[in-house]
Amino acid sequence: MGKLAISLILLATRAFAASDDAAIQSTFVKPWVEALRSKDKSRVERFFHPAVRECITPATKDFFDNILDHETDSVPAGSYRIGKLAPMKGAPAAWLPDDGFRYPIEPAYDMDLRFDQSDVILGRFLAPSNGSWFEVYPCPNEKGMAYFHEQQKESAQQQKRTVELLAGLKDPLRNELKDLLRRKQKVDAVKKYRAATSADLTTAVMVMNALEKSGQ
Repeated sequence: MGKLAISLILLATRAFAASDDAAIQSTFVKPWVEALRSKDKSRVERFFHPAVRECITPATKDFFDNILDHETDSVPAGSYRIGKLAPMKGAPAAWLPDDGFRYPIEPAYDMDLRFDQSDVILGRFLAPSNGSWFEVYPCPNEKGMAYFHEQQKESAQQQKRTVELLAGLKDPLRNELKDLLRRKQKVDAVKKYRAATSADLTTAVMVMNALEKSGQ
C-alpha cells in the first residue's frame, strides 16, 4: 500500500474519531449529566443503550434498579470534564462473572468523566444507536441474578457495619478526619483511619465516604 493511501486512511480514521467525540459530547455527556442531576430514574434509564433496555424484565429489574440508584446518587455538583474518551481496544474488563453476565452489544468507547470539585470519577462504556450514544451494561442471566442478590446481602451487612463504626468514631480522630475530607484529602483520611483502627481498605473507604456524606 502506498504512502498516499496510508495517509488517506489515517486522515479518515481521525475524522471518524473526531466525529464520534463530538457526537458523544453532544448526544450523551451533557444531557446524561443533566439527567443524573435531576434524580429522575426514568430519565436516566433512557441513556441505557436500547439493547440494554431490552434486557430489563421482571426477572432482572432488581439489578437495573440498583444501577439507577447508584447513578442518580453518584454525580457531584460543579463543573466536570472528560478525562478519558477512547475507542475500545479489545473486550471490556470483566467486573462481573462471565457465566452470569453478557454484554448485549459490544462497547465501542471507554469514557471517564471527572468532576473538578470532587475525587469522583464516573467511568462508562458507550455504544452508538441511530446517531446517538448510550451507556452499555452487561445483562444478567439466572446465575447472574443469584450472584447479584448474594452481593446485595453482603453489601447490606457491610453498610450496617459502616454505620456502627461511624457512630463509634470519636474526637480527636473524627475531627482530624473531617478536616482532611474538607480539604479534599480523602486518600490521606483513609490512610489515617486505617493506621488508627487497623481497618481493611474497603472498610476504611466506606467509613470515610459515610463521614463525608454525613457532614457531622
